Amino acid sequence: MSQKEKMERFKKLDGAHLLWASTMGATFDLGIMSKAMLIPSMKTAALRLARHKMQNNTFPFIDRRTLNKELYREIFDDLNDFLFFADGYEVDGDEKSVVIRIHKDRCMYCPTGVGGALLGTTICPYPQLFSVYLDMIIKNGYMAKKVGMVKQPDGSYMRRDGEWDIIELTIEEDEIFKTLIETLKNGVAEIEKIFNTAVENGEISKDDLWDRNYIPVENTNPQKYKTKFTDFAKKYIQPVEDKLLENCKKIVFVVLVDENGYLPAHNSKYDKPLTGDYKKDLVGNRSMRIFNDFTGLSAAQNTQRKYLLQPYPRDVGVLMYDLSAPVMFDGKHWGGLRIGYKL
Repeated sequence: MSQKEKMERFKKLDGAHLLWASTMGATFDLGIMSKAMLIPSMKTAALRLARHKMQNNTFPFIDRRTLNKELYREIFDDLNDFLFFADGYEVDGDEKSVVIRIHKDRCMYCPTGVGGALLGTTICPYPQLFSVYLDMIIKNGYMAKKVGMVKQPDGSYMRRDGEWDIIELTIEEDEIFKTLIETLKNGVAEIEKIFNTAVENGEISKDDLWDRNYIPVENTNPQKYKTKFTDFAKKYIQPVEDKLLENCKKIVFVVLVDENGYLPAHNSKYDKPLTGDYKKDLVGNRSMRIFNDFTGLSAAQNTQRKYLLQPYPRDVGVLMYDLSAPVMFDGKHWGGLRIGYKL
């Protein structure tokens, strides 16, 4: 790259680039930047990035499109429009792998060219960021696949070939995600059957199942509410939720919510007797609450997608995945079934 090209690149750097490059450079020089610190932080960053794009309706849903060079280019061009991670790069790939090549002088976040030395390949943030973000896109594209990073002989996830930094990603079948999708599908079918059978048998009326008058329960914090179907859900739905919870070790919760995010009966393990202690009750008793945060409402109100995978920052300070699908009753959208599982 000529000096003129370097100066043109330098002019494109904004405050975010300078801040990130300075932070990376300083922590590297101090010896406190490591893979153990970088990988989980970049995984979190990728999930929050996906969540941000979902909130802004710019997340790239690719429903069952062919995984090829053109699609990967489209995905990374969209990402680069947002992050401007490189002033030019190359992408290639197929249904089994992806290769991203970035010239060392075109990276917009590495300290090189921003006033510091070139970072070692072992702590580059891009491999983890790209792999997790792409994984979210592919799974939301109705493909039970997982994206992985190719580990190089030196222990890093990037290899340097002359002046090029090369990131290699793999695309493989994801058996765990298949189990989660099957659990979700079976759960929805079982709950819809319970609804219909209960109404036919006179155990609850249609009107009561459609009750959306949330009556506050006194002296509860977090605030709880009761409806005409709350007790029904406790008796008939909670056992189903608890059974589904056992289908995979990664599952943290399985819950039914109505279209407003109201959760009548959580899993038994999160439905302990109230103590009056906010911190204990926040974690120990999560039933009868309205979860109307962005993730909660997106899961509850989704009618267009057969399932939706979202990053979920829970109110207990944990970031996880939320997989949901619509639940129907009497030919109309009633709410959603949500599966929360570990990163």
